[in-house]
Amino acid sequence: MTESSVAPRGFLRRPEPKAIGHPGRGEQIVGGTLHLGGFTLSDDFFAADLPPTVAAELHGFGWLDDLAAVGTPRARAVAQNHVMRWLRLHPEPAPGTPEWSPEVSGRRVLRWIFHAGMILPGLDRSGAEPYFDALDQHLSHLRDCWYDAADGLCRLEALAGLAIGAMLLRDRHAMAQPALIALAEEADAMGIATLSETRAPESLLEAMALLVWAQEVADEVGQESPPELGAIISEIAPILRALRHADGSLPCFHGGGRGAAGRLDRCLRAAEGPALPVSGLAMGFARMTRSRTTLILDAAPPPGGPAAVRAHASTLAFELTVARQPLIVNCGPGDGFGPLWARASRATPCHSALCLAGLSSSRLNPNRQEGEPDILTERPDLVWAGDCDALGNLTTPDCGPAHSPEPAHLLAGHDGWLASHGLTHLRELWLDPDGLGLRGEDSLAALDASAQARLEQVRPEGGLAFDVRFHLHPEIQARQQGQEIHLTLPGGDEWLFSHDGVGELRLEASCLLDRALAEPRPSRQMVISARLQGRAIQICWTLARSGAR
Repeated sequence: MTESSVAPRGFLRRPEPKAIGHPGRGEQIVGGTLHLGGFTLSDDFFAADLPPTVAAELHGFGWLDDLAAVGTPRARAVAQNHVMRWLRLHPEPAPGTPEWSPEVSGRRVLRWIFHAGMILPGLDRSGAEPYFDALDQHLSHLRDCWYDAADGLCRLEALAGLAIGAMLLRDRHAMAQPALIALAEEADAMGIATLSETRAPESLLEAMALLVWAQEVADEVGQESPPELGAIISEIAPILRALRHADGSLPCFHGGGRGAAGRLDRCLRAAEGPALPVSGLAMGFARMTRSRTTLILDAAPPPGGPAAVRAHASTLAFELTVARQPLIVNCGPGDGFGPLWARASRATPCHSALCLAGLSSSRLNPNRQEGEPDILTERPDLVWAGDCDALGNLTTPDCGPAHSPEPAHLLAGHDGWLASHGLTHLRELWLDPDGLGLRGEDSLAALDASAQARLEQVRPEGGLAFDVRFHLHPEIQARQQGQEIHLTLPGGDEWLFSHDGVGELRLEASCLLDRALAEPRPSRQMVISARLQGRAIQICWTLARSGAR
């Protein structure tokens, strides 16, 4: 691969900001405070001594997206100041350090280029020279080390930074086509299985966004895109359509958030082919939709292997969104708020699911040594979801089109407590045709003689305590009246949650964990508590708009 010996002195065309963040977080940065991974940075962000994962986030400059969302002259000055300070602190690549890992380097290139409109204004040729010299160093560094990045999102970040940088910088065009081909071939070779192995919908969106950005830049500069690039984008799109809530966001599972505002819809528009969601399970999630209501349920075991480091014990948890309003949610990813929140957010009680008192459906390694990562070492062996045919056989999940006159129906189960307690959890759901009523049945049962014997051994004399939890979005107002809870949505719609009286219903404190926020956002959760006295128990509940039942 040949390249000019002269550093690039500008762009072939003006870069456009393709990634915009959260204005509230951007205002905090303008005020001198940056919150990352439970750490609060102020003044000189780069002087802090940070764990490698937090340092990678800092040096990846993804937080420039938040400054771009503010868009004021002060925000632009802050962005320019931090980038120029980083350039003075890092005059040469230092392979082996967190800030120079391939994925962080690629991420940094993308943000510096996308937000050049914030970084370069007011700089003359000599003032801009360190910026372009650094981009040139980054491209050479990425060309030599991208293959050291791990498969999946990390490798795509490195290659996307290399390809997009080479396509947009003057005198680096010879590097562009090989990098673009490598990006397409690597994504194609990984396939959906590798890109989806974290089971975090937001991670798949981030992978798709990198590919879409590369394709868009190629079209803008007249570069030929490899056919594999468009093919993998079109292969990802139906999966993300199936995981798209009615408000345009993604469900929060396995360390993933809701996705940057507007990014999902923008990526889906870039995909060729019919705008239809994939049938059956998507990344192990089942989808129910009627009218303008969506329900997405975790219908597979948590991921294993390297992805288990961020996996959540969320089996059979669901999220429910009505039109543009999230109603039932999971607490979300806690890794932006320090190690305690990161660990707590992975437990079953932080999800809208059933859990035995004090025991998640999947468990973190109990004998972890200090310094070792928290990984899920115990998880359900069997998880299923679908419907029953006339003979009672379970079929692939297919709840039909959104405007079907029939209710959507889903039957799911898991055996996460079979070994410890002899119990299987069943969750059956019905969503009304107008999307304004959801009925559920949650059952715990010891299904055979060996399971019943195990249950008899471990069940306390007073019965085995368990909870069915429904976390509410912070914008939902809730008040309890007897054994019913009245919910008020921001638009004024009234909903009612009720149950069959087998358990006791109460309201408890909860929170929403959103990386765009500096602190966890307080909310509420509805909890039905009961005790299993015999071999089986069933809790029936209903959530419906007032007057719609």
